[in-house]
Amino acid sequence: MKNPPLEGEKVGVGMLRVTAKQQLMREIVDLLSVLTEEAKLSWGENGLSTTVVDGSHVALLSVTVADACFETYEVEPVEIGLELGKLRDLLTLAGPNDLVELDYDGATGAINVRVGEVHRILRGLDTGSINEPRQPELEFDCKATLSAERLSRALRAAKFVGELVDLSLDKNQMTVSVTVEAGEGVNVRFDAGEMSELVAPKPTQSTYSLQFLDPLSRKLAGGLTEEVTVEFQDRYPLRLSWNSNDGGAAWTYFLAPRVSNDP
Repeated sequence: MKNPPLEGEKVGVGMLRVTAKQQLMREIVDLLSVLTEEAKLSWGENGLSTTVVDGSHVALLSVTVADACFETYEVEPVEIGLELGKLRDLLTLAGPNDLVELDYDGATGAINVRVGEVHRILRGLDTGSINEPRQPELEFDCKATLSAERLSRALRAAKFVGELVDLSLDKNQMTVSVTVEAGEGVNVRFDAGEMSELVAPKPTQSTYSLQFLDPLSRKLAGGLTEEVTVEFQDRYPLRLSWNSNDGGAAWTYFLAPRVSNDP
């Protein structure tokens, strides 16, 4: 499998002719749409990459999709600004076996999209007007790798009770919990034996907003990936990472912590 595009890879006017299974395009559009309605898609010789943030810059999502994940891939490096909602609407027309064709000519700025017998012409957005965030460069001491579906279920249960979730980790377990003033609460524990990886040199805990985690967790519950790696520590962002499409797509999600002012 070829490597994903490298950061800083040269892009120009470019040309794009790719064909993808509708499942792949749905995954890309649906996950990016958790945070934004506009994205700058960087198509390189070896694959697609993009990074998006929400409007308040609290959460960030980055992905690289190798060219091998596509059915056909003919690209001269190019950046395309896209309204995700328009492509998402078009994908609702796709049948389970339909392919999605994307054809872009930098000379005209038109994006021709074909789904089955439907052909739609989209106008690309000005890529200069779309924020291009950078991933935080952080080192974490603690992490756990566990079932994506089970983590999703725990976060959705927490959302029933409150808007903030406490994540804690020690050498024996990871805990997802929420408690509100009325005395109600949810507590979900994952023992070390239930996870494929657990690294916790010392106990740690941090708090995050379910406003951002809940929509993403619902997507992960849909079978996009079997496992997700969770990394966090006190007053650090949360980092979730997972692979899909037989390892051809690599996803990374960051969420800023909710830091209390209490002593």
